Amino acid sequence: MPFTPARLYTLGPEGTFSDKAAQRLKTYLRGMSAANPPAVVYTRTIPEVLSRAEADADALGVFPIENSDTGTVVSAQDSLVKHKVTITGEINVPVRFSLLANAPCEEVPAIYTQPVAYDQCSLYLAAHLPAAQVTFTHSNTDSGLQFLRAREGGPCAAIVPADFGAEHGEFLVREDIQNYENNTTRFLVVRAAPAAVDYDFGRLKCSILIEPEEDRPGLLYDLLSVFYKHRLNLCRLESRPAKVLPWTYVFFLDFNNNAHSADCLAELNNGGHKISVLGSYDRLES
Repeated sequence: MPFTPARLYTLGPEGTFSDKAAQRLKTYLRGMSAANPPAVVYTRTIPEVLSRAEADADALGVFPIENSDTGTVVSAQDSLVKHKVTITGEINVPVRFSLLANAPCEEVPAIYTQPVAYDQCSLYLAAHLPAAQVTFTHSNTDSGLQFLRAREGGPCAAIVPADFGAEHGEFLVREDIQNYENNTTRFLVVRAAPAAVDYDFGRLKCSILIEPEEDRPGLLYDLLSVFYKHRLNLCRLESRPAKVLPWTYVFFLDFNNNAHSADCLAELNNGGHKISVLGSYDRLES
């Protein structure tokens, strides 16, 4: 990271997977500098993380961008375009979920869960709580807190992070209810974008946005052939509505940098497309 910020904005409350990513970053920054470590500031939504990071030059934002099971976090992807921020790093966090309940599953009429967690635990829920009425929450920790508040009113359940489940063992029904054992979420670290950015393509990865000049046959083939020509390995390709005209699209791409990254982007620019570099960055290892 290029500097030690005063604040880290991330989705709260304390104990979310976003918080885990922010705490890892805080520990890393503490080891890199003798200065005071940054304070973690919690927000209620992912777009708020980017909005506050954009407005605060002395801060970083930490938010989820994709999950190994459910894919892209759409609100985060769209917010990268709306806000003037640059990506400075990524963090991978293993994701494990537990089920809390105050009654046997067959007697539980309601469950609290964050929407993405619901999707990542869909197989278990279909098998054990198929008829439970779902109440969506702001975060995984919020699911647990709402369960604790509601449990006196009748049978209910919640999908919570594994450590939250361990702290409330008297209600723990099952650990590791996520669909896949190796469930992992990738988080991005961003800061307010300076007026001019000199990107270092010697970093591990680069993220860009391509806004095509027109929609035509062979467009995607032509775009991808430039990456093949420069031997750049694409890590991710995502199309999203352009939001200018219906049924027009922009493309988000992540690729592993090599010595030809700058030449590749220059060639794409010369093709008439609008290319925006969202960041060139490394991964924060465990």
